[in-house]
Amino acid sequence: MSTPGELKSDEIYLGNYLFERLAQLGVKPIFGVPGDFNLVLLDLLEDSGKVEWVGCCNELNASYAVDSYVRVKQVQLNESDNTPEHKTQGGVRGLGALVTTYGVGELSAMNGVAGAYAERVPFIHIVGVPSSKLQKKGALLHHTLGEQLNPDFTVYEKAAQSVTKAQAFLKDPRTAAEEIDRVLRVALETARPTYVTVPTDFVFLPVDKKRLDTPVVPPPPLVQTPALLPTGDKITPEKKDVVHFVVNEIERLWLKAKNPILLVDACAIRYGVVHLVRDLVEATSIKYFSTPMGKGALDEDPARGFGGVYIGDITDDEVKTAVESADLTILVGSLKSDFNTGEFSYKMKQEEMIELHSDHTVVQYANYPGVSFHTLLPVLARTLKPKDVEPTPKAAGLAREIPAGDPKAMVKQEAFWPLWGKFFKDHDIILAETGTSSFGVIDVQLPKGATLISQVLYGSIGYAGGALLGALKAAQESRFKRRTILFIGDGSLQLTVQDISTMLRQGLKPIIVVLNNDGYVIERLIHGPERVYNDISRWKWQELLSFFNADNVPSKSWLANTREEFEAILGDAEFAAADKCQLLEVKMDRLDAPRALVLQAKLSADLNAAV
Repeated sequence: MSTPGELKSDEIYLGNYLFERLAQLGVKPIFGVPGDFNLVLLDLLEDSGKVEWVGCCNELNASYAVDSYVRVKQVQLNESDNTPEHKTQGGVRGLGALVTTYGVGELSAMNGVAGAYAERVPFIHIVGVPSSKLQKKGALLHHTLGEQLNPDFTVYEKAAQSVTKAQAFLKDPRTAAEEIDRVLRVALETARPTYVTVPTDFVFLPVDKKRLDTPVVPPPPLVQTPALLPTGDKITPEKKDVVHFVVNEIERLWLKAKNPILLVDACAIRYGVVHLVRDLVEATSIKYFSTPMGKGALDEDPARGFGGVYIGDITDDEVKTAVESADLTILVGSLKSDFNTGEFSYKMKQEEMIELHSDHTVVQYANYPGVSFHTLLPVLARTLKPKDVEPTPKAAGLAREIPAGDPKAMVKQEAFWPLWGKFFKDHDIILAETGTSSFGVIDVQLPKGATLISQVLYGSIGYAGGALLGALKAAQESRFKRRTILFIGDGSLQLTVQDISTMLRQGLKPIIVVLNNDGYVIERLIHGPERVYNDISRWKWQELLSFFNADNVPSKSWLANTREEFEAILGDAEFAAADKCQLLEVKMDRLDAPRALVLQAKLSADLNAAV
């Protein structure tokens, strides 16, 4: 292990430099798993007083946790930092950090890193690696692939290049600090994870302390300074001319349209422009809808113009008609993946579409690179005049009526989700696992200020179980008291259950709702409803918290075998208080599924068919 040498007054150790930079960028918890190649680095982390180590049970869970921490933090920062008197152009604000060890640790985390890359979630993956001297010697070390002649210490770096936006393989002491700044900057500019390796003999490398006086990225510009982008890049006079032309083109289509709508999607959240979208909605009175990945970005209140969630052919009939009868659709931050679009079943005409993105704009058939929604949204809010538009669907496709059912039988999906709609409160954080939960919550109205976390695009089973930890840590930084509620199936939770123990150790207070439906319902609906590969081992869920809780942290488990029991628990003040770690097991039929999931499964089965 490397040891510290003496520092000059204007120097700082590289390891401390890294953690100071992360603290400057608002990172508080750092998730990961210790390994011998990162232990000295973790000493500095623990002693820093600026950041907090959150050790996880495995690297995959840690990668899911940092992902959700960033998602929730981005929303919280965007809301708290934008007031009528101080309104920015937005930008990527949330950032996280993950620490693993060389080879075995980083590969274990890679699935979660890939999911963050796919879904535009920025964090830095810090990997402790063997010393530069050992690498140069070609030593046959543990965690390598065992090549005795000319071992390749870059093999894992090559793997990381596919799932991170920028990489820094620290080899030159003269540029190490600069390289750290570069990958941090790229993460914030692109909303994607980045990667840095820190050799054990670089941890105590002296670097110039004065570098810390220069921010990695500038503060986001105000909307009153349209010549700048959140990255700090200036808009050239030539680009201003293009922006002016694009605004005129959009205004031309707006004036012509009789029934325009707006569809908000994931990248409006990821790139921090939700407040600008809200301004546009309020300035124009435009009806607005969301996608599954954009759900919760704007208030889901039909009285304010919310029309529902649009997913192509999976959409509620009334909402589908409202969207597809529009004669102009403004899409903000769209990600047109299969599960986000009802297997690509949008029914919009290209000549009636405007797409606003972080790095380009599409107006009808014309693409304008470099024209960002950061620049356009404030201008459009000032330019486009309000219209008298058709009213939004009164129900907005959201389940408000609770179907009757046998109180002595298991609760059915058609009643389960509307009942939760009555339970949710303002500012709740809701995590919905891929499959039953993510499709069930689509038809539930989210209350004001609620945040929905779901991995719709990448869809790694078990994601939400690991992500719960990160969401809880982000909630601690909120100016509001936020309950954090996880919905996850019994099969999915078996993949990432271990870090419930970390939540107990941290004194966190989630509500964990386990849909005990005896296996993988989404897979059964797509193919093989009676196949054994969709079955799982049955667990004693009521004993889970006690098993993980050797220190007897306050916790409680609840069981709902019937609808009557389920409704009684939802009405229990102790359960709603969320003042301890709680697990609610709900017994459900193994083939019962939400409306949207049944339709999606049929479309997926057709798409996957060998023809």
